[in-house]
Amino acid sequence: MAHEGFRIESLDSREPRRWFVRWHGGTPTRPVWTHGPALGREKYKAQIAEALTRAGYAVTGVPGRMDVYVADRPVDTSGPRYTAVPSFEPGAHPWLVMDQWTQAHAATAPTEEEARDEATCLERRHTLTDARLATITTPALWPLLDQADELLGDGQSWLYQEVHEVTRHGDIVPHDRIDALVHLAGALRNTRDVVREGRMVRYTEPISVPRASGPLAYEVRWVPKSSTPAIGHFPAWERRPVEDAAIELLNAAGLRPAIYGEPIGDGAWMCEQHGFMVSPADPKHLGVPGTHVDAIGRSALTQMQRVPETLRAAGWTITEDRGWSAAFTAFPPAD
Repeated sequence: MAHEGFRIESLDSREPRRWFVRWHGGTPTRPVWTHGPALGREKYKAQIAEALTRAGYAVTGVPGRMDVYVADRPVDTSGPRYTAVPSFEPGAHPWLVMDQWTQAHAATAPTEEEARDEATCLERRHTLTDARLATITTPALWPLLDQADELLGDGQSWLYQEVHEVTRHGDIVPHDRIDALVHLAGALRNTRDVVREGRMVRYTEPISVPRASGPLAYEVRWVPKSSTPAIGHFPAWERRPVEDAAIELLNAAGLRPAIYGEPIGDGAWMCEQHGFMVSPADPKHLGVPGTHVDAIGRSALTQMQRVPETLRAAGWTITEDRGWSAAFTAFPPAD
């Protein structure tokens, strides 16, 4: 061999599209790390990983090994790349963080919680790299992408909403994290005053064509899609078994519940879906009998006609709210 260096080899015959890059050369009499512990290997490993990533390959470095794993990107990249899985190897850490694109483990952890946290960190780093690749022609945006990454925090699926007036909230549009990163970096580049409240990130955008009346700007909100949403009830209010029973009954009838996600400040939560909401008749005094079923959002009004018939068919007693046609007070069947 003329000199030390990396060589690309097939990982195994069963997965011919998976490869690894391995260092060859260096002996105890001629160490590679003459200028520091493994400095030469790490330097070139990082350079190769960076070059392959720029070219669109999936790269995973396995802890404690000098290999750089490489694979073509899978056709479906919609799901998370990194996930926590239990390890069944004797004497190994009980949890691994698996790269689902290369099927190589990227980290180890003693507990499931730490493995999930590490998977989240790796997923964020991967998405930030993708955002840089998407803005390869505007490298001046990259430091702002780092700032946007910090502002957003965790979360891969994000909800975008425009608020033009107090009563005019635009539709909620789901986006991948990379879109939120690029949009937020653009807002920072345009010197928007970006504010984070809870899990919400908001800023104001000017309306391009001023109107004769109405606001000359609108607020943009980015909120992560919740992994633990409140389905059919308002998160701040305690609920009793009777509310849970009503929610289960209405769900079983095919009615669509309201879904509340992440908190967005001032006792408010992101409403991810319009529908029915069930709450105690008096949330501050749970001893008051009765359960309220209300319509949340204009699109939920039509289905509310089925609420009383569904509950009555199950033996509940219904009292309609005379002041609001889409609200009912329900009492469960007597024991």
